[in-house]
Amino acid sequence: MTPPTITIAALATGPTPPTAASAEGPNTLRTRVAELVARMGPPPWSRRVIQDERQLVTLIANQPGGGNRPHWHAEFDEWWVVMAGALQWELTGGVVVDARKDDIVWVPRGTVHHIRTVGTETSLRLAVAMPPARHFFSACEQCGYTDDGPREWCA
Repeated sequence: MTPPTITIAALATGPTPPTAASAEGPNTLRTRVAELVARMGPPPWSRRVIQDERQLVTLIANQPGGGNRPHWHAEFDEWWVVMAGALQWELTGGVVVDARKDDIVWVPRGTVHHIRTVGTETSLRLAVAMPPARHFFSACEQCGYTDDGPREWCA
């Protein structure tokens, strides 16, 4: 696998006033999370809030029992801030991480992660990844989850 190359196309040459990429995002100067959640409606949903050459930041909402397809990344570690509810990460090697509001969870590259909302509350998490965010599907060791979806995709 060829490692990705990051190209920073627009370098700053000195102090520059900030500008928002667009009024709707991604890359607004401030995202009001409560307003975004209300606008997005009932989960499941995800919304990219920051995107540049080095980072992809996505707000993700799931209902109880909902979650992601188990997958891993070759080029980057991924981390999340749990903003509401309770989540469980099932990881390669039988490792299980339980997290709730105000926890930060980090998963190193190469580790399969299957994330599920546990409990009775909707979950909200802020995911931080690196472009192009290639995902490689892998069945979950703990719960056996598998499907016929794509084996590789970019988020």
